[in-house]
Amino acid sequence: MVVLQNRVATFCWVSLVIMLTFSHVAHASKQPNLRQRVENLLVDSVEIYGSQNSNPSRVHNRVLVSEVYTQQGYQLIWFGTSDAENRLQELLHEIADSELHGFSPEYYHASMLESRDANTALLDVLATDAFISQTLHRLNGLVSPANADSQWFLKQREADPVASLNHALTNGVSATLRAMWPSHHEYQLLLEKKRSLLTAVSTVTTQIPVGPTLKLNSTSERVVLLKSRLLGPGTYSELFDKDLLDAVKQFQMSAGIEPDGIVGSSTLEALNATTFSWLERIDANLERWRWLPHQTWSTYLRVNIASFQLRGFTEGEETLGMPVIVGTPVRQTPVFAESMKYMVFNPYWTVPFSIATKDKLAKLKTNPSLLVEQGYEAQPAGVSGFSPVDKFDWTNVSRGTFHYTLRQKPGPHNALGKVKFMLPNKHAIYLHDTPDHSLFSKLERNFSSGCIRVSNPLKLSQWVLTHSGQTEAIPQAEQLLQSEETSTLYLKKPIPVLIVYFTAFADEAGTIVFRRDAYNRDSYIIEKLKEFKRA
Repeated sequence: MVVLQNRVATFCWVSLVIMLTFSHVAHASKQPNLRQRVENLLVDSVEIYGSQNSNPSRVHNRVLVSEVYTQQGYQLIWFGTSDAENRLQELLHEIADSELHGFSPEYYHASMLESRDANTALLDVLATDAFISQTLHRLNGLVSPANADSQWFLKQREADPVASLNHALTNGVSATLRAMWPSHHEYQLLLEKKRSLLTAVSTVTTQIPVGPTLKLNSTSERVVLLKSRLLGPGTYSELFDKDLLDAVKQFQMSAGIEPDGIVGSSTLEALNATTFSWLERIDANLERWRWLPHQTWSTYLRVNIASFQLRGFTEGEETLGMPVIVGTPVRQTPVFAESMKYMVFNPYWTVPFSIATKDKLAKLKTNPSLLVEQGYEAQPAGVSGFSPVDKFDWTNVSRGTFHYTLRQKPGPHNALGKVKFMLPNKHAIYLHDTPDHSLFSKLERNFSSGCIRVSNPLKLSQWVLTHSGQTEAIPQAEQLLQSEETSTLYLKKPIPVLIVYFTAFADEAGTIVFRRDAYNRDSYIIEKLKEFKRA
């Protein structure tokens, strides 16, 4: 039976190809009706040529286009009446407008639709296909996040292009499509920044060639170029002097790079960034906004991994901000959303197996007493109770024979500090304090094993309790932070937490700033967006 069905399906597709071929040579009075033409056009890989246009078009959404015309009784949607013509003009306007968002108008058959360089039935199908593609791309992005970023775990917005087209037929094409763009004002700020860059001649006048690291007292012809880039036109010596050192540090601060005054690869990359590269970065981050779920929270916490920053929003207004430390490039912090449900004061730290075997086991073998001083204890599998780690012989223990639970007691050395903020999730990621606050003085702060270290846990706990409707618990939380008692405080109202990765974003003043792509997640998105423009 399956073989018979496959043969029938193959026969049908072949028949459609034959009919399509015949329709190209048939006399005008014998052209197929709209139903037949739609079926012909939905043959896989069929290229559609107009009478004048040398660039072919192809239907991208064959199944959905077929569903649309089945529902519409194979009637023209974009031609034949004044209402239909108005719909087409709105669609063409929206296609043109989408170019600022990073879309390529030609992917949506813009030239052929504008020139009407084909018969009406062909054009109607292409317009329907264009509307469907615009719907999918506005709601879910051009690139699949599953392919672009293995650490992106946010659920995308639901898209039903056929229902959207039915809505547009009643409520207008422009109104329907415009409502699909991300509504957050930061998305609009990125668009405004892109618009200003497009009108700028260039953001750079002098390129500094790749070469050895430049620092105080270096001498090189490249130093002259560096001075011209940062200090403006002039006659300069080849010596890297104090004035140049200050200028480099100021530039690094503005670019979110550690202000060490040394021009290495990261600083050189930022110095040589052109208008074009900034545009690509903006397009990549506009795409990330389109990947986000439909934002319904007005009060929530947001962590931007790429900017090492936590921000709290109350009714859409920023009411909290603090530096954070995120995962290293080897142990990256994932992108996801979850709700904070409780806080644990003076927590134990149960060491993850990977960290226990990769980081701690060597120390257990060489100097277990040092780990005892830091509060580490272990529990062998099948044994009740924990004992200090120097009570065990670790000599012959390997990753394969590490059958222990390793944990760290509360105290001044505890890796989680005085409090952890729990948002239960499959990634085992949460926010927590840290005993080492010196790292917060650095601008690039990717030092953790994936969890997010916060710089001001008291301030965060106060914000969380206030927005959970538990202001009366703030004094209790402050007391628990100062005590050594392990205790849990549950939130009456869970707080949404959104963890994102934006390398171009609006700061608290509404200014678009760029940050180094520490996890190298931009390049794949940029390349895939270029492929759409070449399609």
